Amino acid sequence: MSEDTTHDEQSRRLARALARMESLRRHRRDDGGLGAADIRLLWLLVDSGPQTLGEITVALALERSTVNRQVNAAVDAGLLAKERVPHSSAHRVHLTDAGRESFDICAQQAVDAIGAALAQLDAEESSDLVNLVERFVAAYGHQINGEVGA
Repeated sequence: MSEDTTHDEQSRRLARALARMESLRRHRRDDGGLGAADIRLLWLLVDSGPQTLGEITVALALERSTVNRQVNAAVDAGLLAKERVPHSSAHRVHLTDAGRESFDICAQQAVDAIGAALAQLDAEESSDLVNLVERFVAAYGHQINGEVGA
């Protein structure tokens, strides 16, 4: 098998594994009532603080109508609140106490599941995996953002 063929096969295997992990993550048994889109939106606001709808649209790389729909559903569910930005037609979105609590529960469930899976590896394998995944994600980000070789 040539190096290119081996590399392509490894890329396919990794793509399948990542797709399977995403599927498992999206359909886990106990999601705390939050869907993947809710978690992604809440995670952004936890990490970055209050955001305007425009900022959320850019950060999540979604269509404005999708962001509006997701934010309005989260507001209706009591997870988020909107307030008008002074001297602007824009709204700033922030977590409510209930939204923060829901996020904390879901994030802890994810951390617990990842921790249990890492515990199936020995300490060196676990450390190596985390380091390699961090490096891989950084390299992948550079590739898809046109920063080849960065």
